[in-house]
Amino acid sequence: MKNRSIALLFFALSVLGVKAQSSAVSLSLDSAKMIALRYNKVLASKGLSVAVANQELWQSIAHGLPQAKATYNYQDAMGAEIVLDMGVPGLPPNIIPIDPTQNIQFQVSQLLFSGSYWVGMKMSRLAKEMQVLAYKQTELDIAKQVSEAYYNILVAQETKQILSENLINLEQLLRNTETMVLVGVAESISADQLAVQVAAMRNTIAKVEQQLELAHNMLRLQLGLGVEYPITLSEQLKDMVDETEIVTLLMEPFNVNQHIGMRQMNTNLALSKKQIQLAQSSFLPTIAGFYNYTYKITTTAFDMQPKNMIGINASMPLFTSFSNYSKVKQAKLKCRSVAYEKDNLKDQLSVQEKQLRFNLKSANESYKIQQKNIDVSKRVFANISIKYEQGVASALDIVNAHNNLLTAESNYITSIMELLQAQTALNNLLGKK
Repeated sequence: MKNRSIALLFFALSVLGVKAQSSAVSLSLDSAKMIALRYNKVLASKGLSVAVANQELWQSIAHGLPQAKATYNYQDAMGAEIVLDMGVPGLPPNIIPIDPTQNIQFQVSQLLFSGSYWVGMKMSRLAKEMQVLAYKQTELDIAKQVSEAYYNILVAQETKQILSENLINLEQLLRNTETMVLVGVAESISADQLAVQVAAMRNTIAKVEQQLELAHNMLRLQLGLGVEYPITLSEQLKDMVDETEIVTLLMEPFNVNQHIGMRQMNTNLALSKKQIQLAQSSFLPTIAGFYNYTYKITTTAFDMQPKNMIGINASMPLFTSFSNYSKVKQAKLKCRSVAYEKDNLKDQLSVQEKQLRFNLKSANESYKIQQKNIDVSKRVFANISIKYEQGVASALDIVNAHNNLLTAESNYITSIMELLQAQTALNNLLGKK
């Protein structure tokens, strides 16, 4: 069964255009999102909630539709008799035995009027709409989480690659320095300083590899895959930054009323208003009609119950010690509270939109600055390296230049990550997956 599941998954991945070579899945960001939206377990659970809401809606509707039921009844008086004494002297009393009876009763009923039924049915529709909106919100959240997990892997890969390249350079410098120490051109302390740098670099690379594996597992979790599924990414970190897309995103308008959160709040407010109507409907009567047919299998000689019966049941509350009135007041107060929450959410979303646009602009500017900074740092390190080999610069100079280069490279990667996160956050606010 496990092998069959793996085969089905890889078939689905091939349908989505995902490359699967040597049992490894190669994913682009878009394909990763598509897979997550199909196989993510949290989203699957939300889908079941929508299905449950559909059934609850039908259950509410069914209460107002014709109902039919059959009832079997058997009674035995255990030998009891009815004695009819006319009180006439010399006339013996009539004794009527109560024979066992059994019958089958068929009943058809129809709700004719109920205020709570009509309001409850509308509330069920709104409850279903809430579940649909919650499902869409979960889709947006999962798409955002997949993007962040994807970016984390790219950042870890890029960091590992940069550190590995720096390690190669440091090891070469260490070998050159050790040679210079042997011929008496350099002091042993210079080799020791570089050796410490090399050891620290190797330790940092090991930590990055652990972070890389954790990032892969987080992406697998979002995709609904087990930790045994090997995945690779088909995109590079530098390819994720698109200046045109950023400019377009910054210019895209934001309609606060179309935001999922606002739509959920509007639906919640509509539900609160229906709660008022539901409380008010408790003052109204409930009317239902019925028809009974009784098929008598066995009966007594003294049977006055008719086979056919039609009737109407009506009930109306007369006095409830102001309980119903209190329910109406509570519903109105809760509705006012939800209205305040809606206004507050609208203000929050407006502020959030401005902040996210500012964050994206700032992150984009920082990214451009760090691009220039890393170029300068590389040239400085190359220049110091040449001077060090010529004996003009000291080991401390080369170590400082190397640390400055690492800082510049770290800041550069951080700026890309912050830019991508800012872009993802604004996309999520605008309802884009």
